Formats: sequence, C-alpha cells, structure tokens
Amino acid sequence: MHKQGAPPEERRSPAAGEPPTGELRGRLGQRTGYSSLRRLLQIIDVVGREGTATGVRPLADELGISLSTTYQLLGILVDEGYLEKLPRHRGYRLGPTIAVLHDRRSRNVVDAAASPAVRDMAHRAGRTAYFGVLDHDEALVTHVHTPPGGAPVGVVRGFSGAAYALALGKALVAAGGAREIARYIDSHELRPFTRRTITDPVALDAHLGEVRARGYATDFEEFARNLCCVAVPVPAPEGRVPGAVALSTTVGCSTAELKGLVQIARASAERIAAAVAASPARG
Repeated sequence: MHKQGAPPEERRSPAAGEPPTGELRGRLGQRTGYSSLRRLLQIIDVVGREGTATGVRPLADELGISLSTTYQLLGILVDEGYLEKLPRHRGYRLGPTIAVLHDRRSRNVVDAAASPAVRDMAHRAGRTAYFGVLDHDEALVTHVHTPPGGAPVGVVRGFSGAAYALALGKALVAAGGAREIARYIDSHELRPFTRRTITDPVALDAHLGEVRARGYATDFEEFARNLCCVAVPVPAPEGRVPGAVALSTTVGCSTAELKGLVQIARASAERIAAAVAASPARG
C-alpha cells in the first residue's frame, strides 16, 4: 500500500527495464539544456547571416519559438556580448565577443604572446594595461589586465571604439604609414566625442604623422572623460602590425611619468614581437 500524500514518484515503482524517475528528470533536463543551447547558436547564426538590424519576430518565426522565449535567449546573448541591441527598436547585430573570438582563432600566436605581456606590463606600471587590434577600422580591445589595487577605468575585453579618438587606434592606424593614414581619414566621419577629439582632417593627418615618427600615441579624454591612455604598436618587420599595447594614465600625467609609461609599453610590444617571431606556428 502506498503512503497517502506521497509524491507521485514514490507512488509508482519503475517497471522492469524502466529507468528511475530521477534519471528520467535528468535526461529531460539535459534535453532542455541542449535545446536552449542549440537555439542560442541558431540565433547567432541567423543574426550573422542577416547582417544588421535582425528583428525579434523574424527570429522567432525562423526558429519556430515564442516571442517570450526569443526575448529571453536574446537577453542572454546580449549580456554575454555575443549580440548588441540596436537603438530605437531596430533589432540586433553581432556583438564584440564574436569579434574577439574570431580574432583569437586567426591570431592564436599573437594572443598567446600578448596575454602574459599585458599582465606583466600592468604590474610593472601599476596601471590597467591593454592589447588591441584594428577591426573594421575600429580599435578593438582583446586583452585587459588591472593590477591588484589598481582602479578599473571602464574599458573591458571586447570594447570597441573610434580609432582616431583612442591611443590604441591611433598607434595602429599610424603604423600603417602615410597611405593608410590618408585612407583612414578619407573614409571616416570625424565626429567629436569630447571637446578634445581631433575632428579636423588636416590636423588629424599631421597628428598621426607625429605618432608614427615618435613611435607612440596618446589620448587624453578624446573619446570619453577620465579615459586617458598611451599606446605603442607591436613592431612588425614583415607585413601588417599585429596589434598595439596600451597603459591607462591621467590627464595630469607629467612628462616624466609619460616617458616611463612609454618605456614600459615599448618593452612589452617588443616582447610580443619577439615571441611571435620565435613561434614555430608563426604565419
């Protein structure tokens, strides 16, 4: 006789050959998890194929799921940086995490060299350190390290911004030479982010020429308030510069302090270049 009020799973013993109820629940949970994971990947695939401004309803229709489920899955992908929500209800597009993953897949040698170099640079300078690349003419941060006791400056892995207003971007554009500088300026609207942003094409051309000549770039609140950096490109004797390193600084940075940060950044850039050159997987 079964106990009155006992849960259903206690009222019926499994038939011969039938798995226990707990195991059935585990399998069901696995299937649900697999289904959600598959849908997350399908959403990324659809948004990638559509390009930009993929709407919620077309996504739900293509995947055959409800709008509420679609919104829940989109929320997860946006939180993790795989998608970006466009303003004014224009839909979704691929986010910065996708760019970072793609960049790492094709640049694993540089990535392996950059990670320890950035960490060491941050500890030596006592400031947040970065490594970044040019991605569709924007500065994309692929590595960030803040030393113990250091103050985060609001730039995270996957952050992307206008190259002409960021030290990382300016160092990378300038490293391409006069022709690349001219191409970049001619193909971009130089809109101001702060009152310090260089928006005059002639002035920017001269500034990037100076950056190339001296071998490092700076930005002092040109992209956002309280965001100041010094950046040095990674040397590349053959072909395109693989990236640049940067250190956060302050508006009131002294000449002596700036010089010290540049020296630390240059040493780290050279370390990355040497590691890439010595790697058997190079190229």
